[in-house]
Amino acid sequence: MLTPMSEQPSQPRPIRLLSEELANQIAAGEVVERPASVLKELVENALDARARRIQVETIGGGRALIRVVDDGWGMDPDDLLLALERHATSKVATAEDLTRVLTMGFRGEALPSIAAVSRLTLRSRRRGAEAGAEVRVAGGSIREIKAVGCPEGTQVEVADLFFNTPARRKFLKSQATESGHLGQALMRLALSRPEVALRYISGGQTVYDLPPAPDLAARAAAILGREAVEHMAQVDESEGPLAVTGLAGLPSLSRPAADQVFTFVNGRFVRDRVLLSAIGQAYRGLLPGERRPVAVVHISLDPELVDVNVHPAKVEVRFRGSQEVHQALALALRRALARFRPGLGARPLRSAAESAPQPSPPAWSKEPAAWSPPPSAGVVREPAGEPARPWPTARMPSMPLDREDTAPPLTLVIPQAPRPRPLFGPAGELAVIGQLHGLYILCASPAGLVIVDQHAAHERLSYEVLSAQRRAGALPRQGLLTPANLELTPQEAAWAERQRADWERLGLEMAPFGGRTWSVTALPALLAGRDPAALAHDLLSEMSVSGLPPETPEFLEAALRALACRTSLKQGQRLSLAEMEELVGKVAALPPPVTCPHGRPVFLALSRRDLARYFQRGSEDEGKGV
Repeated sequence: MLTPMSEQPSQPRPIRLLSEELANQIAAGEVVERPASVLKELVENALDARARRIQVETIGGGRALIRVVDDGWGMDPDDLLLALERHATSKVATAEDLTRVLTMGFRGEALPSIAAVSRLTLRSRRRGAEAGAEVRVAGGSIREIKAVGCPEGTQVEVADLFFNTPARRKFLKSQATESGHLGQALMRLALSRPEVALRYISGGQTVYDLPPAPDLAARAAAILGREAVEHMAQVDESEGPLAVTGLAGLPSLSRPAADQVFTFVNGRFVRDRVLLSAIGQAYRGLLPGERRPVAVVHISLDPELVDVNVHPAKVEVRFRGSQEVHQALALALRRALARFRPGLGARPLRSAAESAPQPSPPAWSKEPAAWSPPPSAGVVREPAGEPARPWPTARMPSMPLDREDTAPPLTLVIPQAPRPRPLFGPAGELAVIGQLHGLYILCASPAGLVIVDQHAAHERLSYEVLSAQRRAGALPRQGLLTPANLELTPQEAAWAERQRADWERLGLEMAPFGGRTWSVTALPALLAGRDPAALAHDLLSEMSVSGLPPETPEFLEAALRALACRTSLKQGQRLSLAEMEELVGKVAALPPPVTCPHGRPVFLALSRRDLARYFQRGSEDEGKGV
């Protein structure tokens, strides 16, 4: 609520130093956004302490308790107290150290920021020490210090998060939503260090119990599923000071959201625009615009070439040569996708001795491939024996041409004309002319030219049918003769449990089959014949990303839109003249405004007057055949 002007101070207030308690709470707002932020910082501290086994336990979506136990180096009593001071760290000592950061943490802000907004218990014993020590803190104030017996390593308990900042606590989401963020954070941390054993217990139930993995592929199989990893290509490329390793999913493994794109820089999970753009470029032409790949990408480079001190949360970085990083990542992914072979899946990554740049096999190899991108997909096909491209060290300035040798460019002046505009009113009588690019239907109307988006039109018709069926009761369903099993991530399994009853009302029946495997036994009748496992994966992911709570009208409405989208014509699908006429006739008969269920236009119109202006005809020429 805004403060009325009458209550604003009439005189400027004197400048004063903030109390240490208030300063810590303000600093906590930069580091501690939600329980998942706390978990990330604590587990990263354990990784920096060279822990080989880490156990995480949460209660109440992290609001009530977050406990992290590790077997790392541990701390002695003096360091235990010092760790609670702001900017106290053992990871950097000089300004030069900031240019070569290889640890997850280095700012010395996490523990004091967390302690300022919670009831924190810190217990630790250094390796080789006879006893440990324990410190209890509440709202930033130390309440108790004592010696204790405890295993070697460190245990951190964060209870009652934001108990002293009710405004911050009020902005937390539901327990299920916060638990989802906790699971995502643990998934990223587990993929960052496959060699570290990780156990995650949420609300008394074990979500992850991951032993040390020999390589990234094994860890990814334990998290994303063995079937998913079998459809991922191994990425292993080096160029100069940069190495790209990881796993790149085939287009068939794509998802409707980017929640399974994991990018790491020197072992740190980041969300960087340069990296995401490079991944998008690598898959350009292979995925429809609304699909996102599944990928786990690790980038290793000299720490002096990347700045990790951009934001307190440390999920943003800045590259010294961003264009070179972009090019190297896109090329590495394209090469990996081009050389994927059936039955190999994601093999273990090569050892350091084997990871020298190797010439790529020719894309026209006679060996059959499980998946081969079309020639127009933009995939780089390397000729045999081409050496690895050197890392660019400097960019040569362009040489300006002599003015006498430069001819003035030719310019073509085209008079401005209106663009085709969405048609939301009655479409009128339409005569189908033909299909364009397998995407659009061109129609003639008495008023001019009408372009129909065939996917949007079919999606709207499917939505109308599904809505009518829902109003009449449950959606018709078709049982599967052989149930389809799908392996879910722990996060997806939690989504399935929450959404199961609502999808059953819409005709999609699924049930747990054991472990993280679920079984699909029925599909909505309109989707009969679709791949049940892929459909269930997509629907669970899309509705979870939407953030809509199940058992609400908004969830059911969004689910109907998702179903309508998947029953509709796809990009490049060719139609006969009779099919086009039937589709256009049905959608033109709908009451206006006609849009797809997501609000996009179905019709674009170009009037006869607009056409005359484009072709520089006078309006008096319309209809005269000149």
